[in-house]
Amino acid sequence: MPAGDFWGNILVTLDSTTISLWDLMSLLFVLLFLYAIIYPQSQLRQIRLRRMAKLKAMEKSHGCKVLTMIHRREAISLFGIPAYQYIDEEDAEQILRWIRKYKDYPLELILHTPGGQLHSSIQIARALRRHSKNTKVIIPHYSMSGGTIIALAANEIVMDKDAVIGPIDPQIGDFIRGMYPAPSWIYAVETKKEKSDDITLVMSDISRKALKFTRNVAKELLEGKIQPGPAGESRLDEVVEKLVSGEMIHSTPLSAGEAKEIGLAVSTDFPEDVHEFMKLFKPVKKSVEYTE
Repeated sequence: MPAGDFWGNILVTLDSTTISLWDLMSLLFVLLFLYAIIYPQSQLRQIRLRRMAKLKAMEKSHGCKVLTMIHRREAISLFGIPAYQYIDEEDAEQILRWIRKYKDYPLELILHTPGGQLHSSIQIARALRRHSKNTKVIIPHYSMSGGTIIALAANEIVMDKDAVIGPIDPQIGDFIRGMYPAPSWIYAVETKKEKSDDITLVMSDISRKALKFTRNVAKELLEGKIQPGPAGESRLDEVVEKLVSGEMIHSTPLSAGEAKEIGLAVSTDFPEDVHEFMKLFKPVKKSVEYTE
């Protein structure tokens, strides 16, 4: 006898209505499925409403328009499966739209990101750089790689004293070989010379072009923002080389103090309400617990 027929023959009487156990199980499955979809989305909607209320309060307090780009895994998501996030063309499209809409307002961008696509990061950075009013990037925890490029474009960079940014040396590679810093591809060819294989030679050529392009972009974003040296000499090239040349590995965390040391104009006058805002994101990993 098929399983469906077996369970269908088991009858249950509820309020004078006879239904099969198979129908009960089917109904339970549907309810659980709907709960798995609706409940997380309901929670997320409530949290988003709280975030919007906090953003409006910050705009009133800071006297400018405030936008956030927060890339982190959240516990509240469809089926509870968190998505890895990074800077992409959709972020660029939305931020550019926001900058155009509020072209007559000073802007603040709260950044929390591991980085992402180079072209999208540069699009956002150039739009911020061209904005006619004051722009400020606020970094509560970290803004690495492409996030650092965006931060360089702002008139002001405000970091928590424990927050970090990172180098912006381009990463070159493919799915088979992996991604490596552009200066490392060049080093490999310079070391192996004629023994280098064709792919390594190609990657080295691409790396040289990527480094030249990234240096030019960094200079474009930092022009007029770097304090001159003791003798009044320009330090722009020196600062750009620190960030682009590969002197540091790509994941090097630069604190606010270290960013100041290499020549970036960074403030640690951090607004406490931004930390309060970041509490409205629910982390996936819950290995750290404390009472409030």
